[in-house]
Amino acid sequence: MAGSNYKDLEVWQLGRALVAKVYRLTADFPTSEQFGLTSQLRRAAVSIPANIAEGHGRRTDGAFVQFVRVALGSLNEVETLSILACDLGFLSQEQFDGLEGDTRRLAIKLQNLIASVAPKGVREQIAEYGLAPSGIEQPVDHLPTA
Repeated sequence: MAGSNYKDLEVWQLGRALVAKVYRLTADFPTSEQFGLTSQLRRAAVSIPANIAEGHGRRTDGAFVQFVRVALGSLNEVETLSILACDLGFLSQEQFDGLEGDTRRLAIKLQNLIASVAPKGVREQIAEYGLAPSGIEQPVDHLPTA
């Protein structure tokens, strides 16, 4: 399994930074969105490093990969919710572009982590969906669902 401490994982560190960014950006959302997009975006963002940490704590590659996939799903949720927030005028295009760049970078790293840790059969399935070999950062349109 990758690393001895989840805090040393770059994906956890990037997830943590994304949480801080999402919290800063959603602080300016309308008060009427406190229980709507604000809450959903924050929960989805928090889920990313939390699932990486939980999966790492399970101490098996299979469990770790499963939790990293959940983190990737939460990242997709952050991206979708930020698109909606931009559509509704809660985020400027510039804010959205910065957030989207962060989510894409983290998505690539999560996908590469899955590919490097997953059992051989799973890696072959992932490769069918266009994922570059571990260590090569190329965007991927989609991964198989768990």
